[in-house]
Amino acid sequence: MAINTIFKSVGSDYERNLDGKQIVTQCNFDTTSKGGVTKVCALSSDAQITKVQALSKQIKISGRVSLKLVYLDGEGRLGSFDYISDFSEDIADDAVIADMPCLVRASIVDSVSSISGAEIKVQTVVELSPTVVEISTVELLEEGDGALALRQEQDYQRYIATVNEELEISEEYACGARVDDVLFYDSKVLVCNVDNDDDKLTVSGQLEISVIYSSEGVQATKNINLPFVQELASRGENLRACISANIKDSRLIIEGSENDNTFKMIICISLQGFVMQIEKTSAIVDLYSPTNALQVGKETVRFDKQNGVMRFEERISGSVAVDDGDEGIKNIISSVVTQNTLSNIVAMQDCILAEGILNTCVIYMSEGGNIKCIQVELPYSLQFDKEGVSAGDILCGSAIATDCSHKVKRDREVELTANIVLSICSKTPVENVVIKALEEGECLEVNSSAISVYLPSKGESIWQVAKTLGMSIESIMEQNPNLNDVMQGDERIVIYREV
Repeated sequence: MAINTIFKSVGSDYERNLDGKQIVTQCNFDTTSKGGVTKVCALSSDAQITKVQALSKQIKISGRVSLKLVYLDGEGRLGSFDYISDFSEDIADDAVIADMPCLVRASIVDSVSSISGAEIKVQTVVELSPTVVEISTVELLEEGDGALALRQEQDYQRYIATVNEELEISEEYACGARVDDVLFYDSKVLVCNVDNDDDKLTVSGQLEISVIYSSEGVQATKNINLPFVQELASRGENLRACISANIKDSRLIIEGSENDNTFKMIICISLQGFVMQIEKTSAIVDLYSPTNALQVGKETVRFDKQNGVMRFEERISGSVAVDDGDEGIKNIISSVVTQNTLSNIVAMQDCILAEGILNTCVIYMSEGGNIKCIQVELPYSLQFDKEGVSAGDILCGSAIATDCSHKVKRDREVELTANIVLSICSKTPVENVVIKALEEGECLEVNSSAISVYLPSKGESIWQVAKTLGMSIESIMEQNPNLNDVMQGDERIVIYREV
């Protein structure tokens, strides 16, 4: 009997990480007109991509590095610099096709400063990580009339859109006094969740703003945490997206009367990522015929399925002491988060391990009335319970530090605490078996025995038993109702046939 087959096409699109590269940017700050420099206290750096274009076998990239620097001048007073450096770079890769979906993420690997006379030299290493979407179609065997089929529920995903959207957030803070100078102004952003309710795709996250300023000769610090929600343009059911956020532009405007200033902060956030639609389908992964031998050609389709974004938070603490030869600490002026490096993320069964280092600079007034600074390095290793995470999952993410606080212990030691907030994107490797070819062979000899006894091997499935005996699973179970889906190896399967 001829077997009639029906195939259907499904998308098996997937993200592919290409080989990236590191670039080095360098800039010099001349402090001669500002009283020279004795020490660099805090150096915060950030990188963002402003334009990406996929050409044939090449990706053209434009971006910028933002630097914020706090230092002590020749008389021990606090000074600061802000600097933006633009860069252009090309990445060659044979896998790149013109106009294919493409994103490049930029991250700071290292940022170091040195002093030469009245000049501060800063060198920053930036990691460029390109990702493209490979568009692929798979033919699935949907029906196979005339044969007994083994079906399996399979997941596939289809590329929907590339997210490259912006939103603007503004906030005001009444200082209640005259602002003489802004020493440090920085903002960090993190995606906390991506929801797909009512066919809408919504990104939620948080923005951390830090301002250090002087008012009437006294330094003050203000940290502001702002949540945000942005609805994306993509619509549909079963959408998944690993969205990342970056600060595109951040402005601080001083308003108000002469002796009563207000900070107006305007931050432009850039959201980037790929939107995929998950499709669940029932596919035939094996079949046999009781009457004819079948040659079944199979293939394994592999891709990484997007699961979305997860948010975790944990408070860490650590301490550092001033050198024995230095003066004791009178009071803390401020602390600056210079870098939060998430170095390792590991997926385990129902939990996630995240490791990194938080670098901060504590600026303080010594007992002798001098402004000084000390570096605090807090390594962390955090484990979070998360049901549904598997050891084989692929994780990537970013981290910010919020609610930093500090206190002086015994006049010579600073204890620092901070919340580490993590945004982790998860993908699961998928391996789907598909039937690519089917060929009917010779007719099979009919078993003329009235009774057949079959002794299955341990681990053999009921499907494999049915295929071996040339019968349907229903017929075998009807005569052997105590069988399970997987054999233990001690079963005795008895089949009564009609003669």
